[in-house]
Amino acid sequence: MADQHITEQYIIFTLGEEEYAMPITIVDEIVKVENLIPVPKSKPYFTGVMDIRGKVVNMIDLAKKLGIRDYSFNERSKSERAIIVNIFKKPTGILVDKVAHVIHLPPNAIDPPPPSVKGISSRYIIGVGKKDNRFIILIDIEKIMSAEDLSEINNVF
Repeated sequence: MADQHITEQYIIFTLGEEEYAMPITIVDEIVKVENLIPVPKSKPYFTGVMDIRGKVVNMIDLAKKLGIRDYSFNERSKSERAIIVNIFKKPTGILVDKVAHVIHLPPNAIDPPPPSVKGISSRYIIGVGKKDNRFIILIDIEKIMSAEDLSEINNVF
């Protein structure tokens, strides 16, 4: 597959029972979610802000943004992690259930998104990786979080 977003190393994380991955090249760090400060009257998927080494970082509930589940972060596991990425040059925390590990996926181990994936989800699914009889959904986080979404979240303050 010749997509420019396809790299060879991906960070694997889970949301519910499913495994997802994003290119390791966009990840700054992984942190434990602690002292999350909610922001009233914000988008449902915008969980709040967190202080990470003196920087205020917006935190996005990826499961809620993708419509995977409806309950809030406070009702979920406290062992969650945030993958800190730069989206449109702004550090943003992506809340996930668990970060597993980094894997190497050569291009021949990645299939294009299945034809059954239509509409909005086809916009952010890069492909499906195959590793050890598992399927891993490869996502483009910048397409999940549009510039308009981030602008609205950044204007909360």
